[in-house]
Amino acid sequence: MGKEELKKRKRKFRESRHIRWNYETSEDNFYENSRMLRYHFVIVDDKNRESRLCWLLEKLPKISSFTEIRRRSGKVVGTKFRYLFASYDSPANPNVLLNLEKTNPLLKRDKNLIERKKGNIEDYVDRIYS
Repeated sequence: MGKEELKKRKRKFRESRHIRWNYETSEDNFYENSRMLRYHFVIVDDKNRESRLCWLLEKLPKISSFTEIRRRSGKVVGTKFRYLFASYDSPANPNVLLNLEKTNPLLKRDKNLIERKKGNIEDYVDRIYS
């Protein structure tokens, strides 16, 4: 895939409603002597971003409450959309979200949505959408 084709794909991706998510092991929170999972969500839409986030969190098993780690919102440059980025720690299993992807075309796992060694996850989100 050439650079120009990759650029077109990225532009098309940014200009449509979507929900990107990923999870990884939390480095600083534990639940019953095991590390919790850190969930990252980016919701791009022209409205209802908060309610979509609540809907996603409700789908995960109710093992314990989610601990909010960070939250950021902004405008997707060149579109009418805005984005909401949020990270949570939870012991909940991600299999529910993996299964939900099969029925919800807006929901897609983004394996690049992780904490960074250089820079940080907020910089990654800003680069994609700003």
